[in-house]
Amino acid sequence: MRAIIVDDEEPARENLRIMLEDEAPQVQVLGMADSAPKARELILALDPDIVFLDIRMPSGTEGLDLLEKLPDARFMVVFVTAFKDYALRAFHASAVDYVLKPIDPDELRAAVEKAERRMAAIRDQPAEQAHYRTQLDALVQELREGERGPRIAVDHAKGIKLFDPRTIAHVEADGNCTVLHFLDGSRYLDTRTLKVYEDLLDPSLFLRVHRSHLVNMSHLREYLRDDGHWAVLRNGTRVPIARDRIDDFLTAVRPK
Repeated sequence: MRAIIVDDEEPARENLRIMLEDEAPQVQVLGMADSAPKARELILALDPDIVFLDIRMPSGTEGLDLLEKLPDARFMVVFVTAFKDYALRAFHASAVDYVLKPIDPDELRAAVEKAERRMAAIRDQPAEQAHYRTQLDALVQELREGERGPRIAVDHAKGIKLFDPRTIAHVEADGNCTVLHFLDGSRYLDTRTLKVYEDLLDPSLFLRVHRSHLVNMSHLREYLRDDGHWAVLRNGTRVPIARDRIDDFLTAVRPK
């Protein structure tokens, strides 16, 4: 299978290329692109069989924009994503192929083999090709809806409450429960553990800074060394940073 890799991060592109060489030698990487416009040029020039596409590139929706601008493309898509919440539900519902960052070799092999089987099944079958494209278009719309308002569902005594995780300032363990702290100062108690939230929330936004705390890094105002180490949020809240988490925290604040 002839492939291109689309990811805005050069190390991520190179890592995937090497993993494909090792784990899926049937895939020939024809080229790599760091943006949707460059990817479009490559696709039109090289006519690949498969595109490994990172969803979250600089503009936030570039990966999705690329697919919408190539409505008649015949290639298979394998999404590469760090999302762990609404995006995974969308993938499962559509059965479109994906691998989760950091990429696991077994999952990469399985995704390639699945795409290979799908491509063989729909080759020279216009109706099946149209069905695949319909699935892909539906997934793109689902992902866009999720970007506009991803929700977390929390059970309570009378039903379910939905939250936009982007409004959460930080998340705190309370025994085997979790307290959600919102930017407006309100709080909400959930009976699920902090580990569940660590897996559920977008890792590009939420960082574990302490065994009892996750912080929404988009709401970080400053870092203080003041009788300890503290993440100070926009609303003035101080969240402690554990000593063994300081390096990860500073790397997130000042990536090299």
